[in-house]
Amino acid sequence: MFNSIIAILIGYVLGSILPAYFLGKWLKQFDIREVGTKNAGTTNVIKSVGVLAGIPTAIYDVSKGVLAIMIAQHLLKTSLVIAYLAGFAAILGHIFPFYIGFKSGQGAATSTGILLYNLYQIFFVARNPLQVWDLVLLVIVILVMILISQTQELISVAVLPLFAYFLIIRTPLSFETATTFVLIAYLFYIAVYNILKFQLFSINIAVYPDFRLWRTLLRPAALAFPLLSFFISHSALVTLIGVVLAIFFITDIIRILNKKVGKFLIKDIKKSFAVYKDKEHLRISSMTLFLLGCFLSFLLFERNIAFTAIVFLIFGDMSAKILGLAYGRHKFFNKTLEGSLAHFIACIVLGYILHIYLGVPIPLIFIGSFIATLIEAVPFNIDDNLSVPVITGAVLTVITQLIK
Repeated sequence: MFNSIIAILIGYVLGSILPAYFLGKWLKQFDIREVGTKNAGTTNVIKSVGVLAGIPTAIYDVSKGVLAIMIAQHLLKTSLVIAYLAGFAAILGHIFPFYIGFKSGQGAATSTGILLYNLYQIFFVARNPLQVWDLVLLVIVILVMILISQTQELISVAVLPLFAYFLIIRTPLSFETATTFVLIAYLFYIAVYNILKFQLFSINIAVYPDFRLWRTLLRPAALAFPLLSFFISHSALVTLIGVVLAIFFITDIIRILNKKVGKFLIKDIKKSFAVYKDKEHLRISSMTLFLLGCFLSFLLFERNIAFTAIVFLIFGDMSAKILGLAYGRHKFFNKTLEGSLAHFIACIVLGYILHIYLGVPIPLIFIGSFIATLIEAVPFNIDDNLSVPVITGAVLTVITQLIK
């Protein structure tokens, strides 16, 4: 018990030692917590003090949690649980140092250090390696997110859940994996918090008045129709989608022909929650066209291909719209390069998951992702909700037949 208490106290003390704070005082005569991001962490030191000060800061901040674990486990001979409590105490020490008012950084570097130590234990000591394609996908996601946002927080939001997913399906549950999930969850929280605090993600509604965030975020709910293909017969699914499509189509016709109904659905409902967009005033809505795309896909193509094409549409379009509007800098046609990259990587990630569960060949995933992204980017006179699933499904069907 005594050794356990000492181990946790040592972890806290090690964590509370802040190179960022002392280097800021010694080199620049300011409190690092009052400049830049106001965090006594590596990133703020590099920006506010300099790279030379950032190097020792990064090395120590990343190492001190692992150092606390090693001291507890090997010098004080504590249990594994106590050793990790000492490591987590180092994180708390970094966040709440006792000698400067319990106010410092976020503990991201220290958490990352323990995370990397855990990954070493899981993948090299316990010999539970990720598959090659898992690693390839993680690298692709990181590179694409760097190109899109150049923001480490957004990279974390994209990569951490995917990495946690691979851990779940590839490795057995152990103490190291359980603590890894805790660390991933905390790092994800920090990333989201910083995105909101520093407004690293924003869409100017004044510039994009027709953007409906709630409609975009609701798109994954449309996955209900494709998912039903695994539980009901093909004919029942096509009939169900056809009935819902007919309801939406009739509603569109009434809305277009009856000005009062159209005004109510587009203008009278509070703007941010309007069901239809302004540009849909005298045209068939994208919701109806999406249902038509689903209907034709399952009517014309084999289930797995139809499912893949619809998934590409749902998540590719959602990612392209949100990230394109938020981070789009390089425009072409009426799209942005950043939006198209987001569309492509979303298709790749979801396609790879379909590869794991449905056995969709990886070459088809890459080809389908490229085709879907190309169709979404190039201006056709056909709505993406219809063209993306139908053309993508047709291309995948032809390729499947050719390689058989």
